[in-house]
Amino acid sequence: MDLEMLDFKDPTLRSVSPFRYPGGKAFLSKYLADKLPDSTGKSHYAEPFCGGAGAALVLLKSRHVTHLHLNDADIRIYSAWRAMLTETERFIDKLSTMPVTIENWYWASDLVKRGYQGEYDFDLGFATFFLNRTSRSGIILGAGPIGGYNQSGTWKIDARFNVEALAARIRWAGSVRDCVTLTNEDGLTFLHRSLTRTPLDLTLFFVDPPYVQAGGRLYLNAMNEGKHIALSDILQNTLLQHWVLTYDDHPLIRSIYKDQKIVDLSVNYSLQNKRKEKEVLIEPT
Repeated sequence: MDLEMLDFKDPTLRSVSPFRYPGGKAFLSKYLADKLPDSTGKSHYAEPFCGGAGAALVLLKSRHVTHLHLNDADIRIYSAWRAMLTETERFIDKLSTMPVTIENWYWASDLVKRGYQGEYDFDLGFATFFLNRTSRSGIILGAGPIGGYNQSGTWKIDARFNVEALAARIRWAGSVRDCVTLTNEDGLTFLHRSLTRTPLDLTLFFVDPPYVQAGGRLYLNAMNEGKHIALSDILQNTLLQHWVLTYDDHPLIRSIYKDQKIVDLSVNYSLQNKRKEKEVLIEPT
């Protein structure tokens, strides 16, 4: 892109992703921009565990990168992104006309709990998004609705469901769909395949995998110890030149990345009560 890059203080960059994620990494956008291989805005940016893709969308909207490679192994998250990117107006229409009620929360919860193993499904994607915006802390499975099942809480189920603001974010995402490659692969498979289909010299990989500890609580697709170790092998023993990794501060992670640069990172979480969770940021030495 030849356009001038936007400053990260621009208020339009504060909330770009339509999703809300506990521990989202959009706050790292400026840091990640400084790590991009090309400082003129021609870099690519890839996330094998994209989730809400908070940092990715900020970097694209601020014109620091020209192309995003977003991947999520969970068909529910993938379906939500694909629906927003490729059936944008249909998604916005459903967003605008579907009442934000406990009844519809149960509809979405039942649909998502079926555990789809198949292909892209628009309704599954919308239900996943609906739960993300109406459940406590944005947790898609394992948390009740904002305000409780009886809606007796201070906040109600629609507290995080500003239709106008969400529609604007989704419409923008749809407008840049040609700048996004979206895949539904295992995170490790995505990294392996990226070796031959991605311009490695121009691509920064931001790897934000599920937690080692309590991963099943926060993520639809948790990883076992073997996969955490396999991920470390891919990052440390392949042709990937540019990567940044974030993890929970766990002895396993400090052990398998002991030869890399590890710095402490505090991340705000909002699960039951807001708290800071200790994480680490890792870069190749």
